[in-house]
Amino acid sequence: MPNITAALKEKAPGAKLVVLNANDDMQQQVSQADAALSSGAAGIILVAVDPLRSASILAKADADNVPVVTYAHDPGQGPVAYHVSVPFSDIGEAQAKYLVEHLPEHRPVRLAYMLGDPKFAFYGEQMKGFDKHVEPLVKNGTIKIVCRADALLYQAANAQKNMEQCLTQTNNEVDGVVVMNDDTGGGVIAALTGQDLVGKVMLYGGYDATLEGVQRVLAGWQEADMSPPYKAMANAAVELVLAAAKGEKPREGLVNGTWDNKFTKGGVPARLEPNVFISKDNVQKTVVDAGLYTKQQLCSGIAEKSDFCTK
Repeated sequence: MPNITAALKEKAPGAKLVVLNANDDMQQQVSQADAALSSGAAGIILVAVDPLRSASILAKADADNVPVVTYAHDPGQGPVAYHVSVPFSDIGEAQAKYLVEHLPEHRPVRLAYMLGDPKFAFYGEQMKGFDKHVEPLVKNGTIKIVCRADALLYQAANAQKNMEQCLTQTNNEVDGVVVMNDDTGGGVIAALTGQDLVGKVMLYGGYDATLEGVQRVLAGWQEADMSPPYKAMANAAVELVLAAAKGEKPREGLVNGTWDNKFTKGGVPARLEPNVFISKDNVQKTVVDAGLYTKQQLCSGIAEKSDFCTK
């Protein structure tokens, strides 16, 4: 959480930040939250491992009068002060538009959908935006969906297993793979590697702008990527948790939407930041200039011989 650390240092230099990573273990996250509350935390910024199971954290924090600002992942069903995220339907729309513009010429184009975890609300929002542009091409025969599977908790290992099964079922007859984020994309790449299909079967979609994800774009393995505006989201989350901890209202305009968590009447007050679209043509501006990674970091490994890295 370097961006949150920097934002807190700027906005509240005297405040103490403790970062706890549950490593995708929900029970560990519950224990960490209990420990934070017991040690006198004034506020919590929560990236829920499993939103459907985060209610106990939210209830305990509420009982202790400690505000929770949920970040990136769904808020979960419980008392949440504010939520900071991005409009996920926009992600699906941008991914779908780019896919439609970059399909192979032959018909039908055989696509595998290696998706994420449907228990996260943003899964449905993302697919709603995606289907708006892709479903018409499925119906007219331009695209044929040859496999579809979900990866529990968006974990790479689950996506790899799903893709391996898809390749077996189709006898490797797949033209492209739609992924929802870069972790699942990494799992798909591992499966393609086992069949010598990397670079031959294109990845479409992608989100989070992991180093490996952006490198895949540069190497020509993945058509594009997307990123939340990490710095802007961190600034908003810190502003909101500080205001909530002081019992103050946030500055005017900071809250610009709501997020339905199936608990808060009218939705959780939210700050929604616009997404960043990344292609091999704008990596300098969207990634390097934005401070996500240096060119040296990008130009190691698979991207070493890419046009971006050799010019």
